[in-house]
Amino acid sequence: MAVQSPPASNIDSPSVPVPDAGVIEDARARQKRHRAIGAATLAVAVAAGLLVFGLAGGGTSSSRSAPPVRLDSSLTWLTGPPLRATHIKLVASENGGSAAIVNVDNGHVTALPQLDIPTSPMLGPYLSLSLVAGGALAVVNHQACNQCAITEDDFLVGSGGAVRRIATRHFASLTGTTERAEVPGSTAEWVLTWPHDGRCTLRLIPGAHPAVTVPCGNLGQVFPAGVTLWTDHDQHAIVVNPSTGAINADLSPAYRYDSIGHGLAIEGTPAADPQSISLMNLTTGSRRLLGWPSSLHFAYQVFPDPAGPFVAIEFADPAYTPIVANSEDQRTVGQASYIWLLNTRTATLTHVPGFPILVSLKQSGIAWTADGRLVIAARGGSFAQPTTRTVIGVWRPGQRTLHVGALPALNGYSQFVPLGG
Repeated sequence: MAVQSPPASNIDSPSVPVPDAGVIEDARARQKRHRAIGAATLAVAVAAGLLVFGLAGGGTSSSRSAPPVRLDSSLTWLTGPPLRATHIKLVASENGGSAAIVNVDNGHVTALPQLDIPTSPMLGPYLSLSLVAGGALAVVNHQACNQCAITEDDFLVGSGGAVRRIATRHFASLTGTTERAEVPGSTAEWVLTWPHDGRCTLRLIPGAHPAVTVPCGNLGQVFPAGVTLWTDHDQHAIVVNPSTGAINADLSPAYRYDSIGHGLAIEGTPAADPQSISLMNLTTGSRRLLGWPSSLHFAYQVFPDPAGPFVAIEFADPAYTPIVANSEDQRTVGQASYIWLLNTRTATLTHVPGFPILVSLKQSGIAWTADGRLVIAARGGSFAQPTTRTVIGVWRPGQRTLHVGALPALNGYSQFVPLGG
């Protein structure tokens, strides 16, 4: 049975428009520079009243987190009742490289050579995938060297295998630094230009508005409340309005921020004891303490549901060492994953059935279908046993069990978009 934390009050969230509002970005947005602040999953503003738990006012409130499930030496691969017909096809990337469409129900794999993804390992990843109306948006990056000009091709991939080029962007090599952040579910990008002499500017490309002056720094995430910049003088983060350059918020450099859409973010404390996460309003600065529900403490990643108020939070450990009772021989047995579901309307955390598990973290992934099902592609692997299986788990919030089926192995599922359903 799922374990939940106590409910909290329900208050509307802010709504700040962004270009191409109405579509959802992928769970793992590509970020090329060293100051990337976590894999983001961004959602655009929706009609008032769709979400969200109370973060409209100032101040800080808290709710107790659910007690963690104890981990022991019995941890194993992802298992569950057999998966029935899903009508899902995955547009999947093998670690940022070659892409294919995988039919979940029959295991058929269709390669997508039309995307023309570069094979050089020096400048990757070359491919990013996101869910848009009508299919998956595949953005392919072509760049011969770090200082060379960049070309980006946008393709729309349908569940039936049709691939259509819908846009191409060219970025010339400049006498300075340029950084790009993709707009959620869009073919546009915010481009930060940092010249050797002069002020930094931010501009939407393509877009009709001129560039605006902003503080110099490293470009971070794009979300409804603005664009995140890591400023260079003291390495702290600010949120700027990309249309005016005005500073909307000042974020603590000691914390991690992952946007989950609607002007909200998951705020995480540094990797220290006690660890905790909070649900934060990036516009007002108010937050709701969620605690730390997981028995894994190394890292976490967030995956918002495009259909509603849920956010899947994956806690992971790349060197999992179970505590074995009455034993002094505590050995690392593999990599572990633990998924909890946050309801942003009520600020409650629910343990996803079937977890925690052993898994090969870099060859596995998480995403949501458009109709609100959580999809987990998990490749089994540990230091003690070689990788032998790749499975898919499909779960709708509220269900007591997670159903599991086999997947073609490919070279991992580092990112994917589930279509159909």
